[in-house]
Amino acid sequence: MSILEKFVAFAEALPDERRAEIDEILAAIMDSDDPEFGFTPDELAELDRRMADPDPQYADPAEVEAVFRRFDRA
Repeated sequence: MSILEKFVAFAEALPDERRAEIDEILAAIMDSDDPEFGFTPDELAELDRRMADPDPQYADPAEVEAVFRRFDRA
């Protein structure tokens, strides 16, 4: 049995809520591998603008920690 077949069997046995999470993750992976995926000209211009900012503002470390804490399953 291939790893893909093992994963499919594993995923099929999960509760619906967990399968929905995996569906979203896999969809994002597949979308990111799509040859059509990329930044629009407007998005590229915005990235250039932000990278050129001589005084960038960063998130407070406590705010960053709070965001990542939401994903902590331990």
